[in-house]
Amino acid sequence: MELSPLPLLLLLISNIVSQHTEEKPKARVSIKPAQHVFRGETVTLRCDVYSEGVTSWQYIWYKNSSTSVFSDLQELIFSSVTESDAGKYSCYGAERDISCISRLSDEVTLTVSVPRAVLSVSPQKWLTEGDSVTLICQVNGSSIGWTFSWFTETVSSDNSNQYKQLSDSSRGAGGHYTVSSADLKHTGVYVCSAERGKPAYNSTISNTQPLWVTGEFRLNTE
Repeated sequence: MELSPLPLLLLLISNIVSQHTEEKPKARVSIKPAQHVFRGETVTLRCDVYSEGVTSWQYIWYKNSSTSVFSDLQELIFSSVTESDAGKYSCYGAERDISCISRLSDEVTLTVSVPRAVLSVSPQKWLTEGDSVTLICQVNGSSIGWTFSWFTETVSSDNSNQYKQLSDSSRGAGGHYTVSSADLKHTGVYVCSAERGKPAYNSTISNTQPLWVTGEFRLNTE
């Protein structure tokens, strides 16, 4: 994120703010879409100060409790957030003639991670024909806001992985893909992936989960 030059006035405010200990309005940091986001998303942090009679504020941001001024903008916009943008952010505001200086906001922690898909099986991987089984796909522990795709994985003759999307993968909505009556043809190795946002960005391909389906045992009474 490109930062604008800091006016000398704001540096002066930064130096004297600790001297103002009487009760003053407190700055507040809001963050959208969430405090935990994934690499590549757009994130906006905004500093607001609510005080009667003050309509024109200047803003000071700090990161990771540093005494160095991070920015003088009311909004910090990370158009494609990376792990280096993660940290603890706080801010305060000052009226332009320095007649009113707010208290420092509480710190807000921005966490940035790579979206990793994780696949699990319930209740078990070993099945008999007719059993029900559910493949559960999550991204960093959550299924909210993601669209899931489901695949079988095979290894080609050159040892590269090949993925074939399941034709009925719409049943995977909400992170669950359920086979209500397992058949021998369901034996195989499964993976999943997820995407979110516009333009869409993707999670990693999940870990593999094998399913084994055996024929139903029937006692021969003849």
